Parts: sequence; C-alpha cells; structure tokens
Amino acid sequence: MHKLLRSILIKILRSYLEFALKTTRWQLDIPAATKPFLTCEHNQPALIIFWHETILLSPQLWWWALLKNPNLQIYALISRNRDGRLIMDVVKPWKVRVIQGSSNKGNIDKGGAAAFRELLKHTRDGHLVAITPDGPRGPKHTIHSGLLKLALLSKRRIVPVGAYCRAIRVNSWDKMILPLPFGRGYIVYADPIEVTKENYEHIKNCITSSLNEVTQKAQSLYLGKTP
Repeated sequence: MHKLLRSILIKILRSYLEFALKTTRWQLDIPAATKPFLTCEHNQPALIIFWHETILLSPQLWWWALLKNPNLQIYALISRNRDGRLIMDVVKPWKVRVIQGSSNKGNIDKGGAAAFRELLKHTRDGHLVAITPDGPRGPKHTIHSGLLKLALLSKRRIVPVGAYCRAIRVNSWDKMILPLPFGRGYIVYADPIEVTKENYEHIKNCITSSLNEVTQKAQSLYLGKTP
C-alpha cells in the first residue's frame, strides 16, 4: 500500500475507533481484589488478557487505568504481520507501547523469543502488559502456553477481561468486534489468577474458563440478560 494512502487509512481508523469508544456509555465490573493490579498499586501490575475478538475495545481498558494512575506504562503484545503493524500505528498516540512478535513456525523466526524476553523485563519492572492469548491467528479462544510461562517467571497475576458493546462482527477468523458509536458497553474483570509450579499443569483450563465467563457476562449484561 502506498505510504500516503496507508497514513490516511490509519488516521481514519484511529479517529473512528476513538469516536466510537468515547461515545459509548461504559460500565465496569471490577472485583475489589482485582483493582490494585490494574493500577499497579504496591508495584504489582497485572498481565491483562482478553480474547482477540475484543482487541478493538481494549483501548478503553488502558484509558480507564491511565485516569486512575497517569504514571502507568502499558505494553501490548502485537504480531509482526500486516494487521499487527496496522494496529500498532493506530494506537501509537494513546500511550500504548507495542511489542511485536508471535510464536515461531518451523524455522521461521517471528520474534516470539525476543518478544517474550521484552515482556518479562517490562512486567518485572512494574508495568502493565496486555495480551490476547489466542492471537494472532487462533485457534479462537485457545490459550497459548507462553502466557503461563510469562506469569510463572514474572510472578505476576493474570487478570482475564471480557468486553462487549454496541457493535458489528467483522468477517475474520475471530469474528472481531467493531464498536459502533453512541451505544452501551460493559467491561467485566475476573479475580486475579496466580500461576505456580504446583498448578502449572492444569491452570490453563481455569484461565480459559474465567476468560470465557467474563466475556459471556459482558455480552449478557449488554443484552439485558442475567449472567
């Protein structure tokens, strides 16, 4: 794509996304035990995770966190592919620091090892890290093992997050949620989850269940149903 056309596209996408998210009336459901991990109280930042389908709603998560603590630094893991680079350029002005990399395939280096080391450093330094554990290409709603390793080595808690709002679904592998302006939205946080050597072999199912639960609860709240 021509650089000028790409620049125009990025500005349009950024303006639209910001407009849609900021005209949405958001309600947050945050357990008391979770809140300190989202604002890095006591130097204990969270590893925030959400399914890839909600990635376009994620700026609302860090806008809220920055309001609570303007000194926060937030790092998001994004793939090196074309879509990842586009997302990186869209969120660049929003104080989101992007780390590019995804799991290597065969002998092809996709920056996974380097990205992991960088994430580990930043979370140990006390910064928030946001990850889509089924990204960048799925399988949908399947957690990759790198998240567990990162949580174990960094000794940081995982906080699953679900989000939903007035939106349409994009025809992509994850049925990505594209927010529409002037609607309602819900963000639901789970209790923090600790990964240890003792629970390492079975904790993935617990994390998956928790992430599915908050995702379904956010959608149920939007639809006016009792979760």
